[in-house]
Order: sequence, then structure tokens, then C-alpha cells
Amino acid sequence: MDMQSQIIPIELSDGTIIKVEATPIGEQQVSFQSFPFKEVTSVIKSASQDIATVLQEISVAAKPDKLSIKLGFEIAVESGQLTALIVKGAGKANLEISMEWNK
Repeated sequence: MDMQSQIIPIELSDGTIIKVEATPIGEQQVSFQSFPFKEVTSVIKSASQDIATVLQEISVAAKPDKLSIKLGFEIAVESGQLTALIVKGAGKANLEISMEWNK
């Protein structure tokens, strides 16, 4: 399976069309239709809310002075719909949590 990414048009909620790099998953060909970005943003919102809940628990238990997170998503097309993938590899910050104590 060839996993080369393609540039595809994405429609934002205000109707603006942007172009993003997306990876086709599966056998389908990516067409030049525009895809609604809301399919991706709902995944990002849900994942972020889950991570925020865990970070609040960590913050209470570990009491760091500073807590930060980097979360990377890759946009893919699967079965004709956009999907968000949590990326892997050092070149694309996937899920990185850092805590600092100044004591």
C-alpha cells in the first residue's frame, strides 16, 4: 500500500477553503472534492478534553510548577472522509508531556 500524502482542499466552518497535506489510508483514491474540516476538529477537541482531564489529575498529584503538552495530529483520508491520526516519530511531536519544578 502506497502511503504517500497528497494535498487536498479542506472546507473550514466559515466556508473558507484551505489546502492541507493528507495521507490516504486504504485503497481509495483521494479526489479533489473539498472535505469538511469539522470531521477532524471534533476528533482533536475530544482528544484534547480527555488529555486535559488526565493533566488536571497529574497536576494535583505531582504538583508541578509548570505543565505543558504537545500533541500532533496528521490528517488522513479514509473511506472518503477525513480522519485525524496521532502522529508518531520524533520528527512530528506526537504526544509529549513535560513537567517542571522550581523548588
